[in-house]
Amino acid sequence: MDLSTIIVASVLGTMAALVSMIMTLFLCYLYWKKLGHKKTARDELEPLQFGKAPPPVGQNEEVKELTRHNVEDRCSQGHLRLIPSLASQSISISENGKENSGATMQGPISFLQYLLPTVEQEEAADLANAMTEPDEPAGQIHFSLEYNFPNSTLILKIIQASNLPAKDIIGTSDPYVKVFLLPDKKHKLETKVKHRTLNPRWNETFYFEGFPLYKLQKSILYLQVFDYDRFSRDDAIGDVYLPLSQVDLTQKPTFWKSIKPAEDSKLGEILVTLLYIPRTSELTITLIKARNLKSKDINGSSDPYVKVWLHRGDKRMEKKKTQVHRRTLNPVFNNTFQFIVPWEHIRETYLSVAVMDFDTVGRNELIGKVILSSRSGPTESKHWCDMLTKARTAVSQWHRLKTL
Repeated sequence: MDLSTIIVASVLGTMAALVSMIMTLFLCYLYWKKLGHKKTARDELEPLQFGKAPPPVGQNEEVKELTRHNVEDRCSQGHLRLIPSLASQSISISENGKENSGATMQGPISFLQYLLPTVEQEEAADLANAMTEPDEPAGQIHFSLEYNFPNSTLILKIIQASNLPAKDIIGTSDPYVKVFLLPDKKHKLETKVKHRTLNPRWNETFYFEGFPLYKLQKSILYLQVFDYDRFSRDDAIGDVYLPLSQVDLTQKPTFWKSIKPAEDSKLGEILVTLLYIPRTSELTITLIKARNLKSKDINGSSDPYVKVWLHRGDKRMEKKKTQVHRRTLNPVFNNTFQFIVPWEHIRETYLSVAVMDFDTVGRNELIGKVILSSRSGPTESKHWCDMLTKARTAVSQWHRLKTL
């Protein structure tokens, strides 16, 4: 067989393979097109309708609101409305909140509104949030409960508190406690004021007479801790909620509860580094950054800067300040200031760190302040003592801003 014969055979074989492939693809296309035009009863879907499932035996057709006296149930369920399931019967929602069977819903917006939480559910959610344990408590409070069954009297004893935040410039507070039995906010009881202490001891007993047990099951013990101020409005330190439905009043329970910081005390935090070198008498403070500052401007932001005052006793010795950072609640300062403080004066020296909001028109506003000394609050005094015990070593710590 010569070469020309071999070439002709190869070409014919290739052409035959191509023709076979094209025919196969064409037949597959015809089969797919034929299937695509077919319709079965299973493919024809009817529009979905929102319906109401039949009520259980013994239950009325009307959907009723379920009220719970137990506080935990209210927090998790609130005033519940049954949500209709998908069925063949359509429903509508009238203005009074009832469901009318047989009518059609007015579009998806009505259904979404029906699913939105009620006002009672939102209030219950707020209460549940208030009863959660705080991440950064404003101290702890110690109290006990007892119930006199023959006289229907609840006996509350406020024993003490510990590690309260300092609200005064000298690093202490003048705490007292207000007592409520919610939902009644008109009648309150108060402890005595304990002056210049962060760990007060009251040991005071209060009697709530004429409270049958079923009524107490619907009540919430609410404790508010305040700092007394003779010349201005008392500062809120924090509060504690205790639903009495969660308490076994057949016993005489005692509680240590974390105090949730008051809302108006959440002013933000600042990260500070302290360094003291006894040989050169250099006290160095570095203002690194702040976070979650309280907004002071109408646009929801602030223009923060920091002022640092060096105090010796009752005297202001020297002032430093940072630049203004525009429109931010999380400024980064990275400013370092040095003061000369001889070792013999270090015990009576303290630093006042004030975060301010700059205003082009009007007076600059105070956002919050921190006093760093050996006689400040627990976290501030610890930072100061760490600086002295770890001389020639920079010590950094976050501090919560306060209204001193």
